Amino acid sequence: MNWSKAKTILIITFVITDIFLLFIFFKPGAASAEFKDTAQLTEFLSARGIYVDAEQIPGKHKDLPVLYVHSQREYSAIDKLIEDKSRWKVEGKNDEDYKKMADAFIKEAGSVYSSAKFSGIERDEGLVKVIYISEVNKITVETSRIVCIFKDGELSDFDCNWLEVIEFHDKPQKTISAAQALLLFMAITSDDKEEIYIEDIEMVYWLDESVEIELPVSEDTAFPVWKITYNGGEFKHIDAFEHS
Repeated sequence: MNWSKAKTILIITFVITDIFLLFIFFKPGAASAEFKDTAQLTEFLSARGIYVDAEQIPGKHKDLPVLYVHSQREYSAIDKLIEDKSRWKVEGKNDEDYKKMADAFIKEAGSVYSSAKFSGIERDEGLVKVIYISEVNKITVETSRIVCIFKDGELSDFDCNWLEVIEFHDKPQKTISAAQALLLFMAITSDDKEEIYIEDIEMVYWLDESVEIELPVSEDTAFPVWKITYNGGEFKHIDAFEHS
């Protein structure tokens, strides 16, 4: 048997199979491109070096509009507010005491931060960091966050990259499923030599902040994307809008 020829035939067969499957799953109107059996998807991906637990794959997704936001970059009023140290000193030492004080500070800082949602508390080298994220209809606005930093019980810094939500744009548009996003992820990482271990799959609103904006405030548009986190915190954003 000509093993070189047989190997070539096998490679061509796998390529044709991948193209066929991608065509089926991305064909408009094909049952929202959902796998009937999630195990089939995980097996398909693992054969290509991408490992994900079936339970990690969201089974449902929403049609979503784009989101108008303001990129807030001017914090002089907040800096002035922090100067009054006596107002923002925490008497207790537990997490709830720090959260209560941070809540009060954010409320005082202004209505622009009214959509801030408590995310968690981190303690690092004597600092206590109270973290807030922005969330719209239970969907995280990626990169929009506030960190109130306490040192020795006093509010010492305010690390903020805030996207103020203005309004939704027009009506919701169709979005692809997590299964489709994983197949697109497979396509764009096909040249990676290392194995890929998926840690999280989440629909988020994302503003590409690599594009320069006009300071101090700029209106921009955040789009729904699937955020796929893998291999210890690396991630990629996959456009969630369905393109016919």
